This record gives sequence, C-alpha cells and structure tokens, in this order.
Amino acid sequence: METNNSTHNSMDLPQFIGRLKKMDKRATIALNILKIFYIIIIVLFIGGIIALVFNEELLSRTVISPVLTLIGLILVFIYLHYRGKDYKNVDYSQTTYEMLKKTSERYKPFLKKDMWFFPGAILVTTGRGLNSYTNFWSFQLFFWSLILIGFLIGLIYWYFRWKPIMDNADKLIKEIES
Repeated sequence: METNNSTHNSMDLPQFIGRLKKMDKRATIALNILKIFYIIIIVLFIGGIIALVFNEELLSRTVISPVLTLIGLILVFIYLHYRGKDYKNVDYSQTTYEMLKKTSERYKPFLKKDMWFFPGAILVTTGRGLNSYTNFWSFQLFFWSLILIGFLIGLIYWYFRWKPIMDNADKLIKEIES
C-alpha cells in the first residue's frame, strides 16, 4: 500500500470499491436510523398538536409553536430522505470513471443540496423558541451554538473517515484521466 502526500492511505481500485461499498452501507444505515428517529418525533408532535387543539384556542402561541416545529421536522426529514438516496442507490455497475466521479461528489463535505437542511432548522428553532421558557433570542443563540458545535464535530469526523474515500476517488480519477 502506497501513501500519497496527505496523511491518508491510498489503495488500488478493488480495495477501494470494497471499502466504498462498506462506507455507503454504513451511511445508509445511519441515515435510516436518523429517519426513524425523526418519524417518531414527528408522530409525537402530531399527537401533541392534536391534544393542544382540543385544549387551547386554535391559533394561540402554544399551538403555533409546535406546528412550526413540526413543519421544520418534516422538512429536515425530507432532506434526510433525499440525501440518503445518494448512498442507498449507488450503482457500482457504471463505468469506473463515472462511479468514481459520483463517489467524489457524494463524499464532499458541502453540497448545494445540503442547504435544504436550513429552512427546516430555522422553522424548528423558531417554533421551539416561541414556546421556550427563556428569551426567544437566548434560545436561538443556544440552539445555533449547538448546531455549530455539531457541524464542527461532523467536519472533524468527515476529515478522518470520509475524506480518505474522496481523496482516493480523486486519485483514481486522475490515474484514469492520464
């Protein structure tokens, strides 16, 4: 096994495809678990909203807050569903070059389609902030700080677990192109 200029190991194509299949399967399983979690939370919010509608005024703050949160959770769930298709529907029978190009794109840390996460997150934070026991802006600061910390932890995880796959795909693409 040879090493490239970075700290990550490179590998030949059969090794790479075996590792890629394993990582795609792990990503699919993780996203499916996360989707199940979101389904449970969404069902609980629907039940809570139904209970609030029968006990409160229809447009009171106590009903609007969970409705906004529910819409945000549904948007995040839809984002996770479509992002999960990237890993679930990988076609390894494509030409090597096409498969490597799609792999390199799939394992990048920032994709345009990831921006769809933010409308859902904004609605969740707005809904939760309206019903918070603290000041609305204090809750927003707290929640977005947690999002930022989670993002940084995810970026570190990406660097050590997924970046080597992207780097190896890019290296194999350059070998094919030359």
